[in-house]
Amino acid sequence: MKCEVPLTPEQRLFAAENHDLVYKFLHEKQLSINEFYDVIIFAYLRSVCRFLTEPKLKQYSFGTIAWSSMNRATYNYYRSQKTPKHNADVISLHIKTSEDGLLLEETVASPNPLMRQLEEQLLLHDLAKRVSKQQMNIVHLKSCGYNDRDIARNQNTTMKRVQELLEEVRSVLLEICYG
Repeated sequence: MKCEVPLTPEQRLFAAENHDLVYKFLHEKQLSINEFYDVIIFAYLRSVCRFLTEPKLKQYSFGTIAWSSMNRATYNYYRSQKTPKHNADVISLHIKTSEDGLLLEETVASPNPLMRQLEEQLLLHDLAKRVSKQQMNIVHLKSCGYNDRDIARNQNTTMKRVQELLEEVRSVLLEICYG
């Protein structure tokens, strides 16, 4: 259970009275206050909330509950630091990629509107070979911003049929792109 609401006055007073547990924990575990205080304090405050709102925890001392919560927070912190996203290799765009002297940033292609337009035209050409004329008309109307109701009216069909035809087009597109 997370304590997502502000602490009550009773909880704040209890947290303040027992705050020395946080420093005792950091000292005993030989953890840097600067690095670990934020990790530990939230676990501590959650344990304050839990201890004062969950009657079954009264059978233990508050120190036991808080210590366990802070231990778990420390473990989770270390575990998260070992994940690939925290240990990814970082490279600069300003390094040379090879002996030819090009920087990495010089090898990354910039967006080219003409190339994008050509790719779209080629994709539509491939699509036209594989779908019906009605489906291509619907794709054209859809790309012009018409909604399904307007397209159905234009094509003398139902909205449901327009959606079915668009779904078939989507399947063909996925096959062209990834198949």
